[in-house]
Amino acid sequence: MHEPLIHFTRCVLAKNGQEVEEDLYISQSTGKIVEGASRDGPVFVEDLGGRIVAPGLIEVQLNGAMGFNFSEVPESDIEMEEYAKSYTKTCQGLIKTGVTSFLPTVTTAPSDIFKRVLPYLAPNGHLRDPYVGSESLGAHCEGPFISASRKGAHVEKHLQSVENGWESILHFYGPENFLPMPYASVKDELATTRAATIKKLTVAPELEGMVDAIRHLTQERQICCSIGHTAATYEVGLEAVRAGATMITHLFNAMEPLLHRSPGIPGLIGAPETDLENNRPSFGLIADDVHVSPSCVRTAWAVHEKGCILTTDGTAATGIELPDGVYPWKARRLEKRGRRMFLEGTDTIAGGTTTLLQCVSNLIRWTGIGAARALETVTTNPAHFLGCSESKGNLRPGADADLVVLSWGDVDGARELQVDQVWKFGWKVYDRNP
Repeated sequence: MHEPLIHFTRCVLAKNGQEVEEDLYISQSTGKIVEGASRDGPVFVEDLGGRIVAPGLIEVQLNGAMGFNFSEVPESDIEMEEYAKSYTKTCQGLIKTGVTSFLPTVTTAPSDIFKRVLPYLAPNGHLRDPYVGSESLGAHCEGPFISASRKGAHVEKHLQSVENGWESILHFYGPENFLPMPYASVKDELATTRAATIKKLTVAPELEGMVDAIRHLTQERQICCSIGHTAATYEVGLEAVRAGATMITHLFNAMEPLLHRSPGIPGLIGAPETDLENNRPSFGLIADDVHVSPSCVRTAWAVHEKGCILTTDGTAATGIELPDGVYPWKARRLEKRGRRMFLEGTDTIAGGTTTLLQCVSNLIRWTGIGAARALETVTTNPAHFLGCSESKGNLRPGADADLVVLSWGDVDGARELQVDQVWKFGWKVYDRNP
């Protein structure tokens, strides 16, 4: 018996940075993109009238959305049930913005907070449930192993050192949230193939013992280590990348600036082959016209296009319309001023409110590139960084049928991409015009 297929026709596919007029087929039974139609089985046609089909967007740094903050952790187990419900509701709202996969981010807090919340943020793609909402690819822990001088909105009293190297890090977050020592030393096949709760760590490499910890975490625990909230020099950054760090967290923000004789961490994205042979790190870039100037966004993208990963650093205000005012955030308060979020009474930026697709539209305006090329920064590039290119971030047969259907609209006089449909594991989960 042949499987039912969905046939997308009259569409423009965003493939390999190019806009290609081509049909696409997906299987609802497998949730995968397939080679073509079997005429012996049922085929349901989705006529898109010339709209763009792209892989589902991947967000690598999201602190919260839809009125919910992932770091707002209640004290009682009963209240944690409400946390779980709020998290699911947030994922179901987030997917309507085009984000089909993401890394839920928890910021600097005491150890017990991380240990309580991380199990709720673990990867859930194995469920293959399209109605769970946006899929977690694993948690991103941003802090507390960061620099006090570049802490930004992080609470200084909760920052940690690496007194016992990588063991300090495992103990702090909980060893159960990491892969066990793999391959050679662990014989349990399930233990070496299961997905760890934590996918990405943001760390400051200048902390004593951190470079060695990066080496262990990346090689033995399969963690994606990202350099961020750091006062490290360019030279220390090189050491971190050679040890295994593969990303920079929100480039330009919370780090030393790029100077002509002291390039700092931003200089790594343009490192010569003599410093990093074909090994420049990827970098997160908040293209919301608040965190980074359009000129710097364009420069960074041009220097290392394949390493550019747009992100929002979104807060609970992402994806909803909140009036300007003061809002609770953990034990502190945030102040919303237009599209900006600050620690109350300060000019310290505390995350963003712009959606990921709005950041893509900004990149298109600031660089003049086409939509397909810009979309690689939220599909192909993050999938490569996260090591999931076979299943995410592309439209090749065999990849998950996580798709967005996009069209052009006018928003406040600006031409922007807008989400018309979202498909998850082969099922339509959002339609702007049902």
